[in-house]
Amino acid sequence: MAQLGFNAGDYDPTDEFEPLPAGEYLTMITESSLENTKTGGRMVKLTYTIMEGQYESRKLWSQHNIENRSPRAEEIGRKELSRIAHAIGQPMISDTDQLVNQVIRVRVVIKNDPGYGPKNEVKKWINVGGQSMQQAPAPQQQTPAHNPVPAQQAPHPATQYTAPPWGQK
Repeated sequence: MAQLGFNAGDYDPTDEFEPLPAGEYLTMITESSLENTKTGGRMVKLTYTIMEGQYESRKLWSQHNIENRSPRAEEIGRKELSRIAHAIGQPMISDTDQLVNQVIRVRVVIKNDPGYGPKNEVKKWINVGGQSMQQAPAPQQQTPAHNPVPAQQAPHPATQYTAPPWGQK
């Protein structure tokens, strides 16, 4: 028998993980991975860490199908990934590591999941200048909600985009 030495009285048993209020949050993508789905497809999984305010250090997650039996699910996932890539100023992504340490403002909604109750869902990705962690302002500083890249620096996405290697069919 192993000695545990754990005192449950040291922890509040009523402390529950509640969803964040709907709204916009300044975040950094702190983890990204390309994983297989249960049905044989592939998805990009992202973890966002809130950088400022009352919910600083809280995490949010999103998953984006890039290969799926359902053409509609695949299209939705690829469009979401395109929105993320454009919001961070990198429309050409060949590796999920390019997403890590990117600062991005996200819009979060609350979705009621029949099996688990209310949960957060990231619904929009907003450019904050395409800053990576090394270039980003310190979390305690105010960051504008929208700082578009001048047109001469950002070619029209339709003229510059080609599918990344993991997205080619």
